Amino acid sequence: MKKATAECPECAHKISVGFQPKLGQFITCPSCKTRLEVVWLDPLELDYPEDLDEDFEEDEFEEEDFEDDLEAYDELFEDFEDEDLDLEYEDED
Repeated sequence: MKKATAECPECAHKISVGFQPKLGQFITCPSCKTRLEVVWLDPLELDYPEDLDEDFEEDEFEEEDFEDDLEAYDELFEDFEDEDLDLEYEDED
């Protein structure tokens, strides 16, 4: 029986995945240390794990979106003044 091999999508290194790879199995490329997932068995194919792709997409934002959020926040609290709060502050020694 021959070990299954696949190419790393990051660095193109040939990776030995073992004799019976399984869908969803995680592999770390020994060359570039990228975390990969077995996404296809015949032919064997490795790709970046889906959870990493989703995290990346969630972290992306446009500066305009941030500015819109900031404007909405400012509008919400534009009439708010410190005097509206009945807070007492303690002096820190």
